[in-house]
Amino acid sequence: MANEIRDSFRRAFRKYVADGVPSSGENDPDKDEIMPIGEEIDTKIANVQSDLQTQINEVELIAEAASIGLVQKGTWAELSAIVGSANGQAGRVAGPDAGTHTDPVVGGTVANEGEYAWSTSPAGWQRVGELLVAKVAPIAVSFHDDLGFVGMQLQTDGSLRQNPPARSFEIGDTRSTDELLAVQDDLGFKALSLTATEFRAPGISSTADESFNDGFDASPLIGGHLVAFDGAETHLYTRNMLPERSDISRVRASLYSEAAADGSRPTYSRLGDDELVVDLSKCGDTVYLQTRLDEVNPDIRHQATLSVVTPPVAPASLNTASILMIGDSITNRQMAARLNAAAAANGYTLTFIGTLNGAGIGQISSDVTGPLGEGREGWEFGDFTYAVTDRVSIVAPGAEATYLASDKATKQTQNPFLRVATGGDDPSVVRNGNVFDFDFYLDRFTLADPDVVFIGLGTNDIRDLNSPDLGPAITDGLTIMCGQIQAARPGTKIVIWFPPASRSSDRDTVWSEYVEVLSRQIKFVRDQADVDIRLLPTWAMASQEVGFALETGSTSDLGVQTASLSDTVHLSAFNIARVSEVLAAAAAAVAQGTL
Repeated sequence: MANEIRDSFRRAFRKYVADGVPSSGENDPDKDEIMPIGEEIDTKIANVQSDLQTQINEVELIAEAASIGLVQKGTWAELSAIVGSANGQAGRVAGPDAGTHTDPVVGGTVANEGEYAWSTSPAGWQRVGELLVAKVAPIAVSFHDDLGFVGMQLQTDGSLRQNPPARSFEIGDTRSTDELLAVQDDLGFKALSLTATEFRAPGISSTADESFNDGFDASPLIGGHLVAFDGAETHLYTRNMLPERSDISRVRASLYSEAAADGSRPTYSRLGDDELVVDLSKCGDTVYLQTRLDEVNPDIRHQATLSVVTPPVAPASLNTASILMIGDSITNRQMAARLNAAAAANGYTLTFIGTLNGAGIGQISSDVTGPLGEGREGWEFGDFTYAVTDRVSIVAPGAEATYLASDKATKQTQNPFLRVATGGDDPSVVRNGNVFDFDFYLDRFTLADPDVVFIGLGTNDIRDLNSPDLGPAITDGLTIMCGQIQAARPGTKIVIWFPPASRSSDRDTVWSEYVEVLSRQIKFVRDQADVDIRLLPTWAMASQEVGFALETGSTSDLGVQTASLSDTVHLSAFNIARVSEVLAAAAAAVAQGTL
């Protein structure tokens, strides 16, 4: 009961009329009226001491429980299987665990996820609240000066806070066995990184010569011609052409063009760590792409030399070309149709030759409303040259009409380029008793000579072959097909291209094999040094992030879809259009005689 001491004084020093009602006069108390006040004070002090000791004991128990440590598990089943070490020991079910259970200490149905305390009697984990980690962002790392003033705080939710807030940073998980995460600014340049054993920042590391990216190959996988319609934007993605995939900024890339000697064109350059948006019409006939590693010897550069062609839009002449597209499913699935549309929109008329219609714009792979060509689902180089025999059969001489009258699915499994080898054939082009004969192909189907043959192969070689067989198969296929095309129709332009690969766990796993294919294609064209064999670095000119189809997934009440990629290989509309624009510009350059 409160106010005991006050009431004792009132009873001793004030007169009462009746029933506890005080009078207005004063009272001269006797000794026996005063003595109970002291007893009341003693009792009150004793009670306070008892309460204080109880609270101290409780705090000590809490501290003891806390010193034992937090028991954190992902599910209630895991936590409930553990016996706590002391009354009040903290527990946590971090989830995900959407279920419920009966609280073993106080009863009632409670959510599995939450904060818990161990009870010795009755024994069990009592749920005491919602997850604290879901409400706050605890500090994982604090960076401060020698006076203790905090400059940055790294939160465990992945955010980095700077004081005062003057610059924003992004934290990226490097997926590296060494570097755990890196912090980079809005330009993509790293401020610091953390490994399992050390903190790294510019000028700080365990040894004088150690830095963020030691051992990372910054030499770009690119070569050949950059082609775009005059005035159109060109995109170059640095991370698409690196031998190792990473989400963090490892490489600074610079594309530049020298000024014209007569002063008619100024210098031009672009810099970035990922996407470079370039206007090739502001460049000379030659551009240079330089790359260098972040925080590594700044004197080292890797430079690739590229040729530039920008065909005009809507020319009055030199605006027609005949096209043969040889490729796999990526060619079949709308590529020729979108190429044709892009060329027409820029004032060029293309004639497509071939025996197999590709899919029209917006149509599925089995559609036949697209232009003619030889885009064949699932085929690799060896299916065309007959180095691989388990997927296709030849179209026997005399069976041309039957083949042409067949449906698309039937045609897909037959190779119209092959004929049985004879004694007069060069053994270097004979594969399993057959020859890829381009002259035979054109004549037997009465096809017009193409001005340009596009070859877009290699993706299915990655599917079927591994090192050491993959690289030689690419070189062998290019050597036979390009050699036979040139032998049959000298002067025909051959354009080699390769699609971008999605940034996905699936494609990341086989990226080293993509590197092998790209390296072989670049080296083949360089070794040929032939003005009629060109390479388009289309893999570096379209995005690895978008342009690939998604699963249905789920959609939030804010309209945000969350889903996995449904197809990590085939391009969706965005990237088909992006690649086809480059191919259309190349066809226009052939018509202009500039490629």
